Amino acid sequence: MMNGLKSTLATASLLALLSHGAAQATTSITDTVNITATIAASCAISSVAAVNFGTNYNPSNTSATYADGSITIACVKGTHPTIALSSGNNPDAVTGARRMAHASIAGEVLAYSLFKPAGAAFSCSHTETEAWGASGLDVFDPGVAGGLASTTISICGKIDAGQDVSTGSYSDQVIATVTF
Repeated sequence: MMNGLKSTLATASLLALLSHGAAQATTSITDTVNITATIAASCAISSVAAVNFGTNYNPSNTSATYADGSITIACVKGTHPTIALSSGNNPDAVTGARRMAHASIAGEVLAYSLFKPAGAAFSCSHTETEAWGASGLDVFDPGVAGGLASTTISICGKIDAGQDVSTGSYSDQVIATVTF
């Protein structure tokens, strides 16, 4: 009899638990959680190498003297940068031509030009003809960035032959501006 009672109690307890769970029906609702991000156009200048003509210019030579510098930029994929180069600290008041100033002789200048690199490799061939300047068609357009990898773009410098200048050191500073 004791076994029958235990069995009945166990069955009753089980039924009570099952009916209690069934009595508490659950309800579910759902909604969507939107996940968003906006990636802004962005570029950084990671390095700049000087256009250094060194001691290569000789006023008595009949050929121009060339030197290359560079600017390295990295832009977010899809960013369309342009690069402007200022006229420097000593531009000609009439023509705007770039000029390096003598280190110790006031008014003594050495004219030079900066050109955009020709071709897709962004390197100088020393046959460039497109001036690299600060506005309009004179800015350099490397195209839309294909990824975050750095891109190095040569700055092609030229000093025309036959300038009647004094011996000594000449220098200028040009500001590079990346707009995107």
